Amino acid sequence: MTESEWKTRKTRIDAQLKALRPAWDIIRFKEGMNTSILSHHAVEEYPTANGPADYALFVKGKLLGIIEAKKTAAQLSGKPYTGIIGPEYRWEVWAVPKGKDGKLDHHKALTGDDLKEFGDHKHWLKEEN
Repeated sequence: MTESEWKTRKTRIDAQLKALRPAWDIIRFKEGMNTSILSHHAVEEYPTANGPADYALFVKGKLLGIIEAKKTAAQLSGKPYTGIIGPEYRWEVWAVPKGKDGKLDHHKALTGDDLKEFGDHKHWLKEEN
């Protein structure tokens, strides 16, 4: 079943951002917005050189990253899909890991210095064979 990009944003990404502790506030971009005061904020429709980003993530006034939602299914012309991000680097592994009970495991979720170390020193893309 195909899920639209908008539905992916609302049912998947918003839910995961709100499940984090502390939960992220999801706010819409407004002209003149002071992003230097934002912490744990996901700003929707944040302007970039390539058009608005679905989410811009801010922590302590700093832009941490951009999230672009995609629909959950696509026509692949009969070719198998191979992702370029290794499984250990996927959002659900480092940002919102779940325990055996299916609930967020706060002890495994990366935050603070652990998150900075992970982002600064890990290789996100799979190595080419």
